Amino acid sequence: MAYMRSVRLSVLASGSGGNCLYVEAGETRILLDAGLPLKETTRRCSEVGLDARELTDIFLTHEHADHCGGAGVLSRKLGVRVHATRGTMRALRDQPAIEQQRELHAGQPVQLGALTVTPVAVPHDAWEPVAYVFDDGVTRAALVTDLGCAPASVVRTLQGLDALILEMNHDPRLLADGPYPWSLKQRIRSDRWHLSNAQGAELLAQIMHGGLRQVTLAHLSEHNNSESHARKAAEAVLRKYGSSAQLCIGSQTHALPPLVLKPQFTAPLRRARQLALFA
Repeated sequence: MAYMRSVRLSVLASGSGGNCLYVEAGETRILLDAGLPLKETTRRCSEVGLDARELTDIFLTHEHADHCGGAGVLSRKLGVRVHATRGTMRALRDQPAIEQQRELHAGQPVQLGALTVTPVAVPHDAWEPVAYVFDDGVTRAALVTDLGCAPASVVRTLQGLDALILEMNHDPRLLADGPYPWSLKQRIRSDRWHLSNAQGAELLAQIMHGGLRQVTLAHLSEHNNSESHARKAAEAVLRKYGSSAQLCIGSQTHALPPLVLKPQFTAPLRRARQLALFA
């Protein structure tokens, strides 16, 4: 029965050196982004008790190498389908085989067995970039990175989550004092690049509710942020709302242990809770 299902997540990598999120629901096993080489993806899956050979699909957020660099090889070696917007697919430097390409559109869900994956348009310096909301009909989670701001349309889509992987890319003071050239600093601070800790915290506050159980901070800049800065910003929001959500931080160097999200509500109760969010 649907209420007995659970969703399993593992952040395999997070940061400018490569991004990759493993998602499992029922018999469905996918990656959201594939920014690691095949060998490293396989190693990190194995590191946390997962099997990369069981993957069937990859969903790409956009065409930057730290999010898509391994997609073509994974597709060819493992026979994995690659889903992306038309703009992203066309911009890939290493194209998957034509028969493995699947075009998607923001706002149009893709059903894969027990899992529904919905791309969400976001503002970023790329061709048709998206974030993703995914659920099994009971448990609902989202991957939200690589966006310079969070429009109302994004905030609305992220209501009622059980788990959130959220970008907190930079601290404005560390960025200002850091080694990057001025032009790059301006680009990072623009509304089409990356969320700061404060912007990420604001987005977290906008979607906060009692059912949020897990928050993972992602895509922290190696030079312009620190775990302590990002954690402090997120913890302030959780304290303000009295949330008991577990907080962790994605790593560039190792996979996080799989998180199993067991359903807490039957489908009718979940629907009632989601409606209450907009009351």
